[in-house]
Parts: sequence; C-alpha cells; structure tokens
Amino acid sequence: MKKTVLIMTLFCSLIVADESEYGGVVMLESSLFSHDLDNRRDEQIDVRLDAGAKYRLDDDKRVVVKVQALYDAHDKGRSYFDFADLYFEHNFKKYNFLIGKSTRSWGVMEFYSHVDNFNSKNWLDNPFDFKSKIGAWNFSYDYKMNSATISFIAKMYEQRQKIQDERSVNRFLTKYYDDRLETSRDRSSPTIYVKYTPLLKDKQLNYSLIFQRGYDEQRYFAPINSGDENSSIRQNAYIVDKLMAYGKWDRGNTEYKTELAYTHSEDSVVSNYAQVSLGLEHTLQKIYGEMDLGVLFEVYEYKAFEKNRLKAIDFPKLFADDMVFGLRVSQNDKYNSELLGGVSYDRHNQGKIYFMKYDTHVGDRYKVGVNLQHLAPHKGSLFRDVDTAMVKFGYLF
Repeated sequence: MKKTVLIMTLFCSLIVADESEYGGVVMLESSLFSHDLDNRRDEQIDVRLDAGAKYRLDDDKRVVVKVQALYDAHDKGRSYFDFADLYFEHNFKKYNFLIGKSTRSWGVMEFYSHVDNFNSKNWLDNPFDFKSKIGAWNFSYDYKMNSATISFIAKMYEQRQKIQDERSVNRFLTKYYDDRLETSRDRSSPTIYVKYTPLLKDKQLNYSLIFQRGYDEQRYFAPINSGDENSSIRQNAYIVDKLMAYGKWDRGNTEYKTELAYTHSEDSVVSNYAQVSLGLEHTLQKIYGEMDLGVLFEVYEYKAFEKNRLKAIDFPKLFADDMVFGLRVSQNDKYNSELLGGVSYDRHNQGKIYFMKYDTHVGDRYKVGVNLQHLAPHKGSLFRDVDTAMVKFGYLF
C-alpha cells in the first residue's frame, strides 16, 4: 500500500507541473481459454494501466516516469503497481547521462529478439508477450562522436520473476516454484554493457554491437533440496561474457534483419552457446486502397557447445530452433491500424503457435483490439494445448 501511494504521489506531482508532458491508456482485457487442463480457469479479466510523464527541468535535464499497473479479477497475486521507468537524464552536447530505473529495447526481429536481454520478462503478463518487461535499476553514459555513439551501462540489481497462480493456464511451472532468486554472486553485483552504434551516412543500413559482462538473461531452475522430490525450485542466475550484434538493411520494399550472439558461461552447469536469427519483410504497397501487405519470415537457431551441460531444451525458452511465417496488413490510417498473423514452427520438436492480432482506434480516445492464439506444443513441453481469445478495449488520455 505504501508503495502504491508513493508511486501515485510522484506521478501526480509530475503531471500537474507546468513543464510536464503526460499520457497513457487504461485497458480492459477479457480472455477466454479452451483447454483440457485440470483445475485451470477458462477465463481471465483484468484492467491494465500504462501511463507516462516527462518533466523538463531545463533544456538539457528531465525526469521520466512510466507507471505500469494490472488488476486481475481472478488472480489477486497477479495484480501489481510499479514503475517501469523512473529516471533522471541529463543531455550534453557530446554525451548523455542517465540514472534510475528504465526499460530498454534492443534488436530488430519482429517476433522475438534474443539480444533484447537488458530487462527481465514480466511473467505476470502473457508469457508470449515478449515486450512486457520489468524495469531495471541502472546508470548509463553515452558518448557521442561524429561517427558513432558508445554507451556504457551498468545494471545494478537482478529482478525476481513472479508467476501467475496455479489455476492460470499461463502458469508453466510446478506449484513448487519459489520466486526467490539464487545468484552466483551478490544480487546487486553489476552487469556491465558496452554498446557501439555507428552513425552511418547510408540510412538504409543500421547496426549495433554490444559486449556484456555479468548476469545472463537466461536462467536455469534447480531444487532447493535435491534429495526431496517435493522440494521448491528456484531460478539460478550466473555470470557470463556475451557478444551481441544486430542490424537491418532496407532495400527498396524489402527489409533484411539479423541478430547474432555468443555467450561464454562461467557456471559449470550451463553450456557456452550461440544464437543466430535471420529475417526479412517484403511489403506489397497499396494492394487495396491505402492498405499495404507485408510478408514476413524469420528463422532462429540456438547452438550449445558442451554436451553434458544445460542447453536450450533445459530452459523454458521459446524461439530456440523456430521459424516463423507471418502476414501484416497495414491500413495506413492515422491510428496505425494493423492486422498481424502467422505461425511459429519448432524445427526440433514440431511444436506450433498460431497467432493473430488486430489493433485499431475508435475515434481519438478509444483503442480496441483482438488477439487469437492456438498453442500446440510438443509432448514434453512445460506448456499445454490452449486456445486463447482476447478482446481489449482501452481509453487514451
């Protein structure tokens, strides 16, 4: 309760300030599930708040706040109220400085970016919504040169990941899951990132290189007491050295994308591994009136280098050996109305995910959407066959 009062007090004090900008959406989401799972709910109703405010101290300094909240009518433990962003930023001519809590988005792939690993996934949301993240405490220094920007980032704390209750179809772990995090070092041991982004004269080509030293985004599960079959399990975070790169190339109506990563693990249980993803999107313009049709294809590969250590199949990890085909219909109206659908196919175990989502507006103040998904995992998966239909209605302010 004290945390909620603090968040609301800070947010309200910013939006009433003279030099502030603010906006957001309140969204009602209603979902129906078709499944044959025992003791799992067939419906889910929640209200979601995403609101942000920016307060400019002067031309170079600002405070940014983004609040995320969720109320679930069926699962009270899933409800939360938290900061996604809460940071101070000072922009100079040659460098920027940021300190506080923030979310960052890295990568270029449409369906899943394995280099987008700065923030932990928020498992209280839809586990297939990879853009739902937990804000991370960090500070960063960006040095701007004529030909590139180099960023030095230190993430100061590893976040725990809570999950939905035992009656949720989106709970993919056993009832013995304990969300307390085990770490190979102190939980506040910093994870360091060095990011290099060139400023290219040819705007059709964009790429970034990242070096990471610290805790890996990929974590493994282990029982607290290995001799007890009913022992609780916890996540284990370990230290890695990681090299990442991502880029895209626009060539006419076709966009080519790639993401690459190599990870050296210091944990004797986890294998060193590499990840590669390739993708393209070709756009057919004005197929009907102002509508465009985009044809998307992406392929993902995860390669472990030690046979007797943990690898992709031992983690609750999607898009390890998948390929995805999708279609995007863009209406090119002032509301950016869009229909996106497709299928993800696991080449290793033949699991499939069929999906479709449509988002648009009704007038300037109301946002509506429909999400459909059919999950058909392989027999040994942590997930089960589930059909999901979600309707969303939101008010913009």
